Amino acid sequence: MSGERPVALLHSYLADREEEGKPDRLSRVNILAVSELYRRGKIDKICITVIPELSNMQVKRLKTLLNDISEEDLVVKPQTVTTKEEVTTFGDLAKENGWNNLITIGNPVHLPRIRKEIKKAFKEKSIRIEAKSSSEILSEYTRYAQILRDMESWPEQESQKFLEKILNTPILGRIILYIAPHFSKRKIALQSWGFKLLERK
Repeated sequence: MSGERPVALLHSYLADREEEGKPDRLSRVNILAVSELYRRGKIDKICITVIPELSNMQVKRLKTLLNDISEEDLVVKPQTVTTKEEVTTFGDLAKENGWNNLITIGNPVHLPRIRKEIKKAFKEKSIRIEAKSSSEILSEYTRYAQILRDMESWPEQESQKFLEKILNTPILGRIILYIAPHFSKRKIALQSWGFKLLERK
């Protein structure tokens, strides 16, 4: 890789709570953002590291939006269930492939936690990594203005805000973040179930 254009990590959320086989709206906004960057030649590759039950539907959506994306530009290592694992796996992929210019794309309320994990995982000065929100990227294009306005009141966005608040609670947050990887696939199911309950209110 030339090192000029960054490789992007697409942070993943959950499946749609209403329609089977679709990423939830927060994930779809991330996919829109990364698609815009790729289409405009601002990134070199797109990485997805979340487990197959989520990554498969995200890959499908990406290929629909970017029907000309080459196989080598879509790097899928489907094994993670937490933000920490996503960032760590991205770091491992960067080392394996000699990528030294990286970007991660996530929901705006998730960004502080993503940045914390980046600080822990990336110690090498030779690797440049930036975390950007999907909202920041899409706000450059007027056609997404309504989506970004609507997103603020989506139940999914409220659920994500609630999750971030819990995870930033000193003792409880640390306990949840410690045990989450041990639940693997059940972590996704439990989180989806919890969000469904929140979003019905």
